[in-house]
Amino acid sequence: SARMATLREIASLGRSARMQAKLKVRQPLLGVEVILVDTEHQEWLESHDLLLREELNVKSISYSTSGDEYITYVVTPNFQLLGPRLGPLLPQVKSALAAADGGVLLAQLESDGQVTLMLESENVVLEANEIQVGLAAKDGWAAAQGDNCVVILNTELNSDLICEGFARDVVRLVQDRRKDIKCDFTDRISVSVVTQSAAVSLAIERHGEFIASETLAESIGTAALNCESVQHVIGDEELELFVEQIQ
Repeated sequence: SARMATLREIASLGRSARMQAKLKVRQPLLGVEVILVDTEHQEWLESHDLLLREELNVKSISYSTSGDEYITYVVTPNFQLLGPRLGPLLPQVKSALAAADGGVLLAQLESDGQVTLMLESENVVLEANEIQVGLAAKDGWAAAQGDNCVVILNTELNSDLICEGFARDVVRLVQDRRKDIKCDFTDRISVSVVTQSAAVSLAIERHGEFIASETLAESIGTAALNCESVQHVIGDEELELFVEQIQ
């Protein structure tokens, strides 16, 4: 259905905005703004908020119909096509495009398939293949554009988000280690993380319960256990991980 297609598009655009910003999926972010071309399905989308928040690992999602405060439109002329056709008018066209509002040009392109520029000497019509209007996010945001919406991701990290990101990294390391030591799906474990890193220690302290519930750990300690350990680096932080199956 159209609703489902839009939901999937938001998820996929959110992931691609993350990739542009080089933010891994396990790093929680504050939120996304979704700019909808058509608000018909907005209520339905809002009722599936939790699903999208989990999928994109963000704290909040909001919907609107204008993204002007987060994005600008950048117009790139295709000089290979325009040069031969416009010749001496090219400098005027260049400066007219630079001064134009990209959003307005995009709207013209979408409604008429072409853009009319008023130059000093005459008007010039540019076809859709002669200019490209792209999307650029303002500082602290990353944007990706689809057919039904634009998804704008808040890329700014605060210390709480970074701390939670470390906790999620530890979960993944423990899950991998469970597999390595051949734990069954239901086996309980003891976990210990030995580290000099203040950031990792804080993540264990604040998010210990989350790590334990995600990994079926009875306890999360900070002193060595009597089993083989594995060295890891998350970000720039070093840690030694002990995972022991409880018999």
